[in-house]
Amino acid sequence: MNTDFLNNLDEYLRVKRYRLVNAVLVYENDNLVFERYYNKVDKNSRNQIKSVWKSILSLTLGVCLQNGIINSIDDPVCRYLPQFAQSIHPFHSFITIRHLLTMSSGIYWSGGVHYHCPMLEQMRRSKDWLAHIADTKMADYPGTKFVYKEWDVILLSALIGKASGSSAWEVCSEYLYKPLEIESARWTNSGSAADYPSWDKDTTSDLSARDMAKIGLITLRGGEWNGKQIVPKDYLETAVSASAASGIYGCLFWLSDKGYHCRGFGGQEVNIYPTKKTVAVVSATVTPLGKSYPDICEGIINA
Repeated sequence: MNTDFLNNLDEYLRVKRYRLVNAVLVYENDNLVFERYYNKVDKNSRNQIKSVWKSILSLTLGVCLQNGIINSIDDPVCRYLPQFAQSIHPFHSFITIRHLLTMSSGIYWSGGVHYHCPMLEQMRRSKDWLAHIADTKMADYPGTKFVYKEWDVILLSALIGKASGSSAWEVCSEYLYKPLEIESARWTNSGSAADYPSWDKDTTSDLSARDMAKIGLITLRGGEWNGKQIVPKDYLETAVSASAASGIYGCLFWLSDKGYHCRGFGGQEVNIYPTKKTVAVVSATVTPLGKSYPDICEGIINA
């Protein structure tokens, strides 16, 4: 860990004009070794986490495996979601949970300019989100191509709800957030079985910087928390390994040569560096510009 960088972080942020950064936290060997807040934010303040939620959804799927709610990530999606069992497209029967986790379902997606997601707006206007996605054309055979898209996490959220008989939020809240003592607003629900908070600026998943760090810590610990296995260790090993479709993406975790990462629009980051036993968190105010600050955590670990 680069203590000189951390000791001069205030000046670094000033020079870089990173006025929207609200918190920087570092845990090393399970100990909180650095914590700094800005813009009248403190340890109790909650911040939009945007697509960091996707990695949390991955952990929620792991919770389902741990508790027997889902048998395998290689289960076909059509077993849980009837919209994909209607032979709308012959590839639908080959889409598995693993493909949703690795963003390789093959369903066509275009994020639009600056990822403003016009396809999402079309879906939101539909009466049934899942039927809308099922009617979207297939662009690739499942599992062959990584395309970062919202369809796959919406389907995964709905699938968790269907398998559990409740909702992805309730599974996450009961089996993940509760033992980790994480507080969050309830995730936005589409009304068609899918919790999907990422697009809603008012009710998106909100966590404190310390709660974000807990997501990194349980991942670093192989899914164990206070002596209890919350997420299966073997699932986490898969989740933070490159998929068959991409060398830089696992099961809703970004990968690098230094570790694995939960990343959200506007500079939300949970960075896990296993060889250094370090978790580094950055949270920032979200703006339409989608500014990011990867150099902060790079500076922290590059001693």
